[in-house]
Amino acid sequence: MVDNPRSIKIQPSTSDSIDFNKLKIVFLSSWLLLIVIVATVNVCAYLVIRYTKNFYQSTSVLKLDVNKQATEFGIKSSVVEDPSLNLIAGEIEIIQSRLFLNRVLDSAGLEVSYFSVGRVLDDELYQTTPFRVEFKAHNENFVNTRINIKLQDDDQFLLSFTDGTGDVRGTYGKWFTLDGIDLKLEKNDLFVGGDEIGYYFVINSKDALVAYLLNNLTAEPLNYNANTIQISFKDHNPFKARAILNKVDSNYLQFSNEQKNLATRRKIEWITNELATIEGKMTGYENYFENFTLQNKSNNLDADLQKTVLAINVIDSQRYDMNQRMIELDNLIENIAKGNFYVSISQRIALPESLTTSLERLDKLYTDQEKLKLSYNEITFAYREKEREIDILKEKVTGQLAMIKEGFQKRYLQLNQNKARLEYEFSNLPDKSTQFSKNLRYYKLYEQFYLSLMQSKSEFEITQAGTIPDFKILSPAMMPSKPLSPNKLMIAGIGFVASIVLALFVLGTMYMLNDRIMTLSEIERHVSTPILGVVPATSWSLEKAKFHILDHPRSMVSESIRTLRTNLDFFNIHSRRKVITVSSTVSGEGKSFIAVNLGGVIAMSNKRVLLVDLDMRKPKDSLAGQPVDRSAGVSTVLINRSKWQDCVAKTTIENFDYLPSGPHPPNPSELLMNNEFSKLLGELKEHYDYVILDTPPVGLVTDGIMAMKHSDISIYIFRANYSKKDFLFNLQRIININKFSNITTLLNALPNQGDQNYGYGYYEEPPRKSNWLKKSLQIFKG
Repeated sequence: MVDNPRSIKIQPSTSDSIDFNKLKIVFLSSWLLLIVIVATVNVCAYLVIRYTKNFYQSTSVLKLDVNKQATEFGIKSSVVEDPSLNLIAGEIEIIQSRLFLNRVLDSAGLEVSYFSVGRVLDDELYQTTPFRVEFKAHNENFVNTRINIKLQDDDQFLLSFTDGTGDVRGTYGKWFTLDGIDLKLEKNDLFVGGDEIGYYFVINSKDALVAYLLNNLTAEPLNYNANTIQISFKDHNPFKARAILNKVDSNYLQFSNEQKNLATRRKIEWITNELATIEGKMTGYENYFENFTLQNKSNNLDADLQKTVLAINVIDSQRYDMNQRMIELDNLIENIAKGNFYVSISQRIALPESLTTSLERLDKLYTDQEKLKLSYNEITFAYREKEREIDILKEKVTGQLAMIKEGFQKRYLQLNQNKARLEYEFSNLPDKSTQFSKNLRYYKLYEQFYLSLMQSKSEFEITQAGTIPDFKILSPAMMPSKPLSPNKLMIAGIGFVASIVLALFVLGTMYMLNDRIMTLSEIERHVSTPILGVVPATSWSLEKAKFHILDHPRSMVSESIRTLRTNLDFFNIHSRRKVITVSSTVSGEGKSFIAVNLGGVIAMSNKRVLLVDLDMRKPKDSLAGQPVDRSAGVSTVLINRSKWQDCVAKTTIENFDYLPSGPHPPNPSELLMNNEFSKLLGELKEHYDYVILDTPPVGLVTDGIMAMKHSDISIYIFRANYSKKDFLFNLQRIININKFSNITTLLNALPNQGDQNYGYGYYEEPPRKSNWLKKSLQIFKG
């Protein structure tokens, strides 16, 4: 047993830090896959760029303004506008309205769309088409449907729908019917085709075209202070985008002018109709007066009748005039209360000069107050003083107007009394005179009303003629020089970043899912047993090699095994004869290879070494290429059928003997548990300096644990990138249960990472079949 007072405790590490050595190994083992992932994602990005149709956007800039030049004639605009109206927002709504877009479609010529069929993508042909289609659609079911055309010869063609129905042969320039649609195709002899493989066209419905314009038309404010808006239209065809935007701009200028004068035009129409009605009534009265004069030979029956009628007419005129003055006076009082101090010419004539002067002063004070509001707060002394002065003057003016109105009312009441008196006198005159006077009064009233309407109509017509929409196209629709989308640089960048992220994700996933022992640091972190050493991986076939230390003495594997021999001297230094157990968790981890070559290098140092094959469940047929007699061995020695001296076989290395396992017994574990096995080891230690026990995997059977209990040193083998991490915990379980303190670990077949030289660099390695892999690995290693 090992003379080691220190008890070795093996506990798994709780460190969750990244093992960069393992990460490097995972990367080097999967770099080709990562390159494929990066290449695949970038190829997908390229395919998106290559086979996504370009979107082009044409843009124009309009300046919105309205000049009202009717004021040059001294006429106030009859259209009352809301000062809070947002001009830009209203015009944008007009541009994007269905009413306006329907008007654009009437002049755009988009009823038929023409397409060329490519090998991958279909392109719309605009303006330059191989033919032109005229149609009379009687069947609305076939609008917005693809109609394929197959050119037969210079005069003939074949039309059909996508589902293969409706095949009709037609001739250019002649009408024909295709499932309820009357069609005529005109050939374009100037068209020059490309590499397209066919053509088709679509008859668009009005609703589909409006939806198309709404989806691709954009109007947005550009500068609120300058009243400018930007109109954009996008399409796969840059020529079509510019042409449609030009149509939108030109139709908008005309449409906006019509809309601005719509209210004025409707008022003019109403006044015209009223004038026609009044003119008809006046004509009737004129005919009555003419007939009355012809019948009575005069229009004055007597002097009293004439005097009475004249007086009544004068009073009616005065009443009408007084009534108009009171109405204007009420409007003036109402406007003053609202802060509007504008006084018309007719009002100025009716008012005293002092009152007119006061109104002008009040208007000036109100204007000054508005100016003060721009510079001062409403609670400042200057503003409040100005407001107080306005209120005092407004109260004074209002009082004067009230007094004038009271005088007008008294005058109007007096006129009514006078009229009642005259009418009482007139009622005593003949009925004809009464009827004549009544019609005459109505005629005069209609005449005044007619003149008033004529004046209003003239004002509206001047306003309509003077309203000029000053909408200017600051920047006309330009031909797009580059596509709006797809953004090739952005897609390529996203593809590259996505490929790197996906590659890193795959690398991280492989790192997380890899439960293999790959580096020596993993063993150091998870168990605290001494590490005997590391055996690197080799490109030589270990299965075909006899003794690797003999066949390739200058290889890194041979040198690492010599290092193991040196390290063994530091274990159980007080014992000259040692029993060494070589075991692992499962088969394939290289314990037999280590046992054979370790025994060989120890024997080369003039030590007598015996290799005992304890794997009686799976006996070996040969050792290092030499056949083995399986008729006798450990199994027959333990049942006293054979002597071990008769079963030992010589190897090609001096001082290195081999004891085979013998035939397969039914109870290998029981054979190792009896005293015969301990007795056998005692005899072997007397004849050999080192006894190496090659045991079966301890993770499968318990035979190896029996052997480890009788050994001085136990070498537990892990194979890099083969042994699972659970094997470390299996080793811990074995140590805890059996209280082992003489176990050391060894990492076998560790791949060369380029930073391990194992000496001075004179070791030979098999020649590489290709240098490109080595160069690629060096690039990724940096």
